[in-house]
Amino acid sequence: MKREDIDVGAYSVIGDRNSQQDSMGYEWKENTLVAAVCDGMGGMAGGEQASHVAIQTIFGKLRGESLYEEGRYPRWIQEVFVSADRNVYELTDGNGNFLQAGSTGVLLMIKGSHLFWGSVGDSGIYLLPNDGVLRRVNRMHNYSLRLEEMYQKGEISAVEKAAEEVHGEALISYLGIGGLPLMDFSRQFYAMEDGDVLILCSDGLYKSLDEQQIQVIIEESGGNMTLAAQRLCEEAWRLATGKQDNTTVIAVRYFRR
Repeated sequence: MKREDIDVGAYSVIGDRNSQQDSMGYEWKENTLVAAVCDGMGGMAGGEQASHVAIQTIFGKLRGESLYEEGRYPRWIQEVFVSADRNVYELTDGNGNFLQAGSTGVLLMIKGSHLFWGSVGDSGIYLLPNDGVLRRVNRMHNYSLRLEEMYQKGEISAVEKAAEEVHGEALISYLGIGGLPLMDFSRQFYAMEDGDVLILCSDGLYKSLDEQQIQVIIEESGGNMTLAAQRLCEEAWRLATGKQDNTTVIAVRYFRR
């Protein structure tokens, strides 16, 4: 794939926070685009370090390996998340105490028109087909997911499920938890069509903007992914109903020459 067949834009705002705990990056390796967004947690210093180490791990592994074999991409995504989980888990402070910090992680790989993706935590991956409606690709690995699974299995009642939803946003899997109890990834590629747009984001985006608002902003950006990423972050901050979290977006558009 030629690089001119992909337009990538990235933007980040600190919001109302005192520190930026989001980290992001995108790079080309051979004929493959790799992009990732990580959202740290565990206090200011811990969250910053966790997301930074996660991104460093992803792109450090990328630079040290060949990506010619597309069939290995799903396995590579799993391996890089396992490595990032271990590296974040082992973070310590100046006194040698474990930081007990963590980070979410969303990652995509595009080669030709073939998309592969991976996810840990609750950061978002969205797909906007050229002639369709924006949809979220990945699940949120939080307590709400576990409650829904328990409810579907008949292990809890609807009343019990509703009572526990107050804790629904608590993450049940993230980079740094140690052992990664849950990660999602594409086992086969998704064939992208001309004009398809992908969004990687931290939770600051979807907690302020719904999917219809996100789609409108993308469409009004006229195919300019740098503008789309910037407008998404700034609108999320402007329309936030409470204190706005760090917000980070990588926007990717695929098109055929």
